[in-house]
Amino acid sequence: MSSLKVCCAVVLVFGCNLVAAGETLRPASPESQGVPSRAILDWIEACQNDAQTNRFNGGYIHGFVILRHGRTIAEGTFKPQDTLNEPHMLYSHSKSFTSTAIGFLVDDGKIDLDDRVLRFFPGQSPAEPSENLRQLRIRDLLTMNMGADRIDAYQDDIAGDWVKALLANRFEVAPGTRFRYDSGATHLLAAIVEKVSGKTLMSFLGERLFNPLGITSAWSTVSPTGVVCGGWGMNMTTRDLARFGQFYLQEGCWEGRQLLSREYVRLATSRQTWSGGIVVQAQTIGSGSDWNQGYGFQFWRCRHDAYRADGAAGQLTIVFPRQDAVVSVHAGLGDMQRELDLIWQYLLPAFGDEALPEDPVSQQKLNAACAALALPLEDNSDCVFEAMDKAKVIDQTQTWQLVRGERKLLVGKGCWAITEWKFTDDTVEPLFYNVGTRRIAANGYLRADGKLVVSWQDLGGIRHGRFVVGTAK
Repeated sequence: MSSLKVCCAVVLVFGCNLVAAGETLRPASPESQGVPSRAILDWIEACQNDAQTNRFNGGYIHGFVILRHGRTIAEGTFKPQDTLNEPHMLYSHSKSFTSTAIGFLVDDGKIDLDDRVLRFFPGQSPAEPSENLRQLRIRDLLTMNMGADRIDAYQDDIAGDWVKALLANRFEVAPGTRFRYDSGATHLLAAIVEKVSGKTLMSFLGERLFNPLGITSAWSTVSPTGVVCGGWGMNMTTRDLARFGQFYLQEGCWEGRQLLSREYVRLATSRQTWSGGIVVQAQTIGSGSDWNQGYGFQFWRCRHDAYRADGAAGQLTIVFPRQDAVVSVHAGLGDMQRELDLIWQYLLPAFGDEALPEDPVSQQKLNAACAALALPLEDNSDCVFEAMDKAKVIDQTQTWQLVRGERKLLVGKGCWAITEWKFTDDTVEPLFYNVGTRRIAANGYLRADGKLVVSWQDLGGIRHGRFVVGTAK
């Protein structure tokens, strides 16, 4: 008898296998779903140790959700981050959501994977497009086989029409013949969704995906012309990422409804092209890594027959079809392969075939550890926040206040203080920079020489650091 049948009730509705209605993502003890609580605790401790010893190449895990057989067996967030309840940046994890929107349109018969891209942009295409550009298909964008000479060519027109700038790029390689990771390809996909649906990408996903799944935290930055970035820019909670992962684990089914066809899910998450060695956060990752297992439709293949949605600095949703499990993680760290390695080392072998006897002692320790998660007060990376190392320091009762011109940053005395920090007035994306008003957490202490050591975190983002400023007065 399979572990799925032992550990949870399963029903068949409209040909769709899923957890019993109303049970999806409800909490359950790890042991009841075939996972030792001790294994999850060991993984958490390993993550904390790697952050402390800088094996993540700077940075930390911010939050996680672990699902088994559709039930939440562990979740946590490292204070002052609150990724379980507050949206967190996704970076390229956004790409998998954009792919899903394309899948809905394919299912609707409104587009075909082999449609030529230029037909969607008659007013934004070059006057004399090359033959390679003429042959560019939606399928080539999905698999990162666009054939463009330069990646991210939208940067040629930062303040204007990114679609037009991308199509003006040189296409020296025949589309479909060379894998080259390019966020511009995903922006073109987002623009196609908006052209065909008549809605913004986020509104379209809201109707077809977010609302049915109960995803409530999603929002995105947009281009100067108002097109959702698509390849980056989305934000949502770790709990909502886990819902997305469970949706894919169930092959597009949710609460008895087949929202996205199994055919598209299987195409999107299987290897459509070899990925080879690529540059990930300034490091060339190649043979034997989780970036060399192939690429689907905006999803990465993993070792161990898993697949993942993947964003810079550690944003992950890993789907384990064989183990009937999902692991979603938000982070702000420098070595994503190490982050994955810890999951393979501690969590993967813990997904057992049968329910286990309850272990109240280990469960209590795990629950206590998850409730007490916190980032260290002193950051492990030297990085100044917005030139505030040049600020004037004003000593207050429970905080210091850094003042530089009209900018003010609160710094807690041995605890985190929060400042609402305004970057821009809207959600137009200035190429991976912060936009809008964000919350910055900071704390500090006085050194023997009287200088103030400040550690800071961008809440819901990946930026963090430590710097030294002036003399407290």
